[in-house]
Amino acid sequence: MFEPVTGSMSLRDRVVQDILRKIESGELIAGNRLPPERDMAAQFNVSRATIRDALRTLAALGALSIEHGRGIFVRAGEGVALGEALWRPMVMEPQTVSHLFEVRRSLETAAAGWAARRATEQQRQHLMRIVLGVKQQMEEAGAVPPEVLAVADQEFHGAILDAGHNPVAGRIMLNLLDALEDARRHSLSIAGRAWKSVLEHEAIAEAVVRGDALAAEEAMQRHLTGVESEILAHLSPRRAVL
Repeated sequence: MFEPVTGSMSLRDRVVQDILRKIESGELIAGNRLPPERDMAAQFNVSRATIRDALRTLAALGALSIEHGRGIFVRAGEGVALGEALWRPMVMEPQTVSHLFEVRRSLETAAAGWAARRATEQQRQHLMRIVLGVKQQMEEAGAVPPEVLAVADQEFHGAILDAGHNPVAGRIMLNLLDALEDARRHSLSIAGRAWKSVLEHEAIAEAVVRGDALAAEEAMQRHLTGVESEILAHLSPRRAVL
């Protein structure tokens, strides 16, 4: 049913894209049951963890229904159109990045304000530990592998969402950050961007710890605007070459 995945996109995104295309083409229709994770991993030639991540993404988009004890079923419908909009070789298209960041700025800026107002003392301390831990690593080592920075970045933004105590916004943002994963990783490979992000994260965290909602929102807005600008500046020359 499926072929091994290849190409420059992440393995998870390639699996998502392939399944979406099969739904769009009619090869998979609503009600069809997908093979078990183990079989899909073998067919795609990827790990079961990759398959599991891809299936969660497709379920979040509304393309699949994961029914525990029964299996994984195609839902199709509007989720497929949304999925195609997010997972064609496009997640790194400038216009798509801009649209995603437009939504991200609205939600995550609000989340930073909520975090400043609602975070528990434990959550405030956890946020600062994340920031100071990465900052110390970078100061001592000079350079930290992009994959390590990506994990820390994800942990920081996840902690902001948790501290905001709005599970609806949190769920939407996790799906949005998932869609932006490649762009986020790309941003951390831009010279100087990782250190800027650490300092910007520190400013956000300090505002949350102080309980200053306005400062937290402004710091998050500056951070996301800066990240988006640098991603777009680096994508445009690359597309011109292509």
